[in-house]
Amino acid sequence: MKKLLKILAVLLVLIIASLFILPIAFKSKIIEAVQEEANNNLNAKLKFADLNLSLISNFPNISAELEDLTIVGVDTFATDTLVGFKSLKATLDLMSVISGTEIKVKELILNKPNVNVKILENGLANYDIAKEDTTNTETEIDTTSSSNFKINLDKFEIIDGNITYDDLEGNMFANIENMNFTLSGDATETITNLDMNLLIDALTVKYDGIKYINKAKTTFKSDMQADLEKSKYTFKENTFKLNEVNLGFDGFVEMPTDDINIDIKFKTKDAKFKDVLSLIPAVYMTDFEDVKTSGKFNMDGYVKGIFNDKNMPAYGINLLVMNAKFQYPDLPKSVNDINVNMKVDAKEGSGDDITIDIKKASMTMANNPFKMSTLIKMTAADVDMGGNVKGKLDFNSIKDIVPLEDMKISGIMTADMSFKGKLSDIENENYEKFDAKGSMQVEKMGIIMADMPKININSADMSFAPQYVDLRKFDMTLGKSDFHLIGKIDNLFSYVFKDELLKGTFNFTSKYIDVDELMGTVDEETESSENAESTEDGIVEIPGNIDFVLNSTIDKIKYDNINITNAKGKIIIKDSKLDMQGLNMDMLGGSIVMSGSYDTKNKENPLADFNMKINNFNIAEVSKTFLSVKKIAPIIENCMGDFSADMSFKSLLDKEMMPVVESIMSSGDINSNNITIKDSKIFNLLASKTKQNKFKSPRVESLNLKYFIDKGNLNIDPTDFKIAGSKVTFGGTQSVDQKLDFNLGMLLPKNVAGNLLSKLPIGNSDEDVDVTARIGGTAEDPKIVGFTSSVTDILKDDVQEKVDDAKDKVNAESKKILDDAQKQADKIIKTAEEQADNIRKEAKKAGDKLIK
Repeated sequence: MKKLLKILAVLLVLIIASLFILPIAFKSKIIEAVQEEANNNLNAKLKFADLNLSLISNFPNISAELEDLTIVGVDTFATDTLVGFKSLKATLDLMSVISGTEIKVKELILNKPNVNVKILENGLANYDIAKEDTTNTETEIDTTSSSNFKINLDKFEIIDGNITYDDLEGNMFANIENMNFTLSGDATETITNLDMNLLIDALTVKYDGIKYINKAKTTFKSDMQADLEKSKYTFKENTFKLNEVNLGFDGFVEMPTDDINIDIKFKTKDAKFKDVLSLIPAVYMTDFEDVKTSGKFNMDGYVKGIFNDKNMPAYGINLLVMNAKFQYPDLPKSVNDINVNMKVDAKEGSGDDITIDIKKASMTMANNPFKMSTLIKMTAADVDMGGNVKGKLDFNSIKDIVPLEDMKISGIMTADMSFKGKLSDIENENYEKFDAKGSMQVEKMGIIMADMPKININSADMSFAPQYVDLRKFDMTLGKSDFHLIGKIDNLFSYVFKDELLKGTFNFTSKYIDVDELMGTVDEETESSENAESTEDGIVEIPGNIDFVLNSTIDKIKYDNINITNAKGKIIIKDSKLDMQGLNMDMLGGSIVMSGSYDTKNKENPLADFNMKINNFNIAEVSKTFLSVKKIAPIIENCMGDFSADMSFKSLLDKEMMPVVESIMSSGDINSNNITIKDSKIFNLLASKTKQNKFKSPRVESLNLKYFIDKGNLNIDPTDFKIAGSKVTFGGTQSVDQKLDFNLGMLLPKNVAGNLLSKLPIGNSDEDVDVTARIGGTAEDPKIVGFTSSVTDILKDDVQEKVDDAKDKVNAESKKILDDAQKQADKIIKTAEEQADNIRKEAKKAGDKLIK
């Protein structure tokens, strides 16, 4: 018995010790195996800081926790983090893990997950990270018996999650901030109940550049019945709340195949007009509880049908607001007579068959009535439309109606417009069948917002016709910049209803445009390093859905540290691309005629492609302005004077709108008769080596360089010009990593050349000698690596000729000796052959005699 007790005690100690030791002992191997297996199966990089395994903290359960897990993309998405967790914790029933037949997951908790989903315009998505299975094996699956392996999930929880969905292909953006979610239920039953609770602090949804929901507080509570065998989920008791709008759901979602069968109805619960006001950010975020309201509000709708890649379910929405008003208690004016009667119906199918019927939408703001109505029937074949807008909006009264903390607005807008007809009649130019008329005017509108230049639309006047919108006048200032437009906008209805290009042709004039102010550039001297926040990329994006021609005249433009004057030419904005055709401007002490394009189809790396004819640019101004030029040719900082050029330039741009040096392709001619080089390291070195002080601050004349740059590699054709009054020849290459290989040929006195070259021919000591300085090192640290001369080359040729003559003489003498030797050898051989013949004859006689 004592032995048995001792054995049991030892076993108990070993078991308890194992609970502590085993997770620690195998921890590193488990981490290595998990990361290796994940990276073998993912086109992404999975990392986590630590893995904690415990049999103690939740005994008899086992817990596993991953800390600081991240999944980062590769290639195109190499800088994008798809998923990141503060921690991921799973608690499992130990005995169920050991048996393996039914794993019971007590809890699965995601703590502070950050998910960033991104879809590029070409459809490439950062979440598509699973590697394809290249194995070609066929495995028969027994579908007659069900698996004994089941997972029983008791609770799933997300704590403080953030999700961003950025779909550039579909032009849709959504953001969820501080999401908390719990799901509990028994997933081992065929039919089970799932309890869901969702709370989102801020939900934002944007489509086609319009924010439909902005930082709305969202809650969702649901008691859902799940038929896991049929993949059918039925809503029982549930509520969905968006700010103060409370919706109830009834129906089901069924997913037995790739098709999703939906049959859901929704309706507002205990709705008041004040609830719908909560969806307007300016109203909801400022003293919303004290707003006085009256009137009725109701919304209901449905979604019914099959949803898949080719089919959209039918859906409908009914919205009704009757005799509503609202007023802030501390403000003198109210918005009255708010009425909306809207119905949207879409048939099941391609998604093109939609009817939008706004029977009435009206309000009176500060005693100014405004009303509209419209009926739009859209099909794949055509759009039948009709509507009208009439009224006056006095923006001076906004401050008396809604408190505006960070914004001031003033001005008056009046509108009186109507339209009726088919879109096909406009597209087929049957304008007499389409009725469109009216006008809209804006007077003295001012908008002041935080962190933005002040906007003043002094006057705007538009009239409407079936063919076009006539912009008779548009005068606006934006900060220090002014804009004046006159022209016509075509294709407006096709743009609105079919998402086609919005076309327009305008005469555009401006006295001054401050690009720095418009882009929000902050002066480095005034920016506080403590309060400075990271800003978005400085890339200027060109819209892809407009086709505008601007015949432009701009008196002055300020961009970065460049002052541009007298800019004239045609600017075409189309397909995310800005084309400049014969744009003339004065800048950098001279003038330029530029044609080319700035293409932003690739938003990560826009493409600049220009041809430029430059006249008398000041070199010092160019050096201060263009960092890329200084990077390629640092010597420009030591140059004074001006130059002209005829050149092409093509390069990708980085996020600061700077050329990517490795992508630069350029060629052209650069000429000047007025350049002085001062304090240049290479020319000071040249002056010292050649004992010619004139090279210390030389003047360059008759310069006409031909160059080309290929992927950042600079090549200069050998060119003759004058430096310090002396003719020189210059040419060579500079690699993209700034390594130099140039030759500078010049005439030097013979006594100077003699000190630089190893040997010179005998001749007149007063004559000049051609000497070439070989320049190496780098653009930042150039060096003279040696000297050569065409005279020494001739000398080498003379020596080589004498060597060759000597070789010929030796060869001739050798041949004579060989010929004489051959004659002697032939004579000896002939004599020997004659003697041998005589010996054979005598031997034969002797033999015959002996035999006889």
